[in-house]
Amino acid sequence: MYYIKLGIRNIFRNKGRSLVTLAAISFGCMALIISGGFIEDAITQLREAYIRAILGHVQIHRKGYYQKGGSKPFQYMIPSSQAVLQELARFPQVKNLAPRLEFSGLLSTGETSIAVIGQGVDPERERHISTLFVMTEGSNLEVDDEFMVIVGTGLASAVGLKAGSPAVLLANTKAGAINGLDAQVKGVFHTVHKAYDDRAVRVPLKMAQKLLETQNVQTITIIAHDTSQTDELRSALELHFKGRGLDLEAVAWHQMPDADYLLKTIAYNRRLFLILNIIIIISVVLSIINTMNMAVIERIGEIGTFMAIGYRPREVARLFLVEGAVMGLLGGVLGMAGGYVSARLISWIGIPMPTPPGTTVEWIARIEIVPEVFGLALAAAIATALAASVMPAMKITRLEIGEALRRNV
Repeated sequence: MYYIKLGIRNIFRNKGRSLVTLAAISFGCMALIISGGFIEDAITQLREAYIRAILGHVQIHRKGYYQKGGSKPFQYMIPSSQAVLQELARFPQVKNLAPRLEFSGLLSTGETSIAVIGQGVDPERERHISTLFVMTEGSNLEVDDEFMVIVGTGLASAVGLKAGSPAVLLANTKAGAINGLDAQVKGVFHTVHKAYDDRAVRVPLKMAQKLLETQNVQTITIIAHDTSQTDELRSALELHFKGRGLDLEAVAWHQMPDADYLLKTIAYNRRLFLILNIIIIISVVLSIINTMNMAVIERIGEIGTFMAIGYRPREVARLFLVEGAVMGLLGGVLGMAGGYVSARLISWIGIPMPTPPGTTVEWIARIEIVPEVFGLALAAAIATALAASVMPAMKITRLEIGEALRRNV
């Protein structure tokens, strides 16, 4: 406690030098908080856009669907009865759920045919699942629609489709025959995933079942109350299926093959944040080392006096380390306060961002308030200030009393 009190006194004794050091630490903390919050916001917006437009938090399939369902889709069907959906809806983490029937086929406009990824959806239930599914032209599917389809922006552009255009949808039925249905384009949509928009067609579930001649589905997509509940929900569903002896599996969004691009983007952004952290911390350390070295040079006579009255070099060095730690704590607290205010202000204004690679939409960036980043900033402030004080402290232990005292003469 004695060293802490003395360290605080020494800090406020030379206000100019202390303010420079505190400013370096505080701005370093603010930079960590703002850069970390910016990257976390980018990750969150991208993740939620994928989840709430394409993937869902959890998907229910027959076991082996992801391994063999692509070549034998009709062997991995599950009932889409209301009883099954009601049973799954009883789980407390489940907010909304909807059946989906996916298929590959051809979309023909008379002059042009193109391979598409089809998806039969329940329009009413899907409205609460795909909350970030944006219609750019026309309107979304409704419950009463029977032979209406909506197409992705890339697909619409490739074959010249727009709202009201006629089209023919072709696909293989469960029996292996080719079936076709006349349809009308009701709208054009986009999601965050450009590759999906270039090939996707959504149709009412009843139309997809009629096209494929089946009454079942391949997927039940679930939205949880919060993304943090994903793994908890998946585990609960797996236990339920195992206890009931059901040949079903629950797959979290981050386990799905379609999430590969998203996961790689998240990993890239987190690595980028790590590199920014290292650069910022190095800059702060160098600034503090320079300031603390100046403090040692200016106070050599004072240090000599301390040692002359009985303080050991190690005790004087400890005093400088305590000063560094206190400086780091004060700078960290000021930096967190400044970072919080700056984050709120920037988020209120918003940062217009260009379209990221592999996506189709511009977005507004904000600074997310992440408690872990604030903790990291404070810990980094204290650690860097301590680390920067080590070198000056080592200099003190090598000083001779007589040489130090002569500096005051």
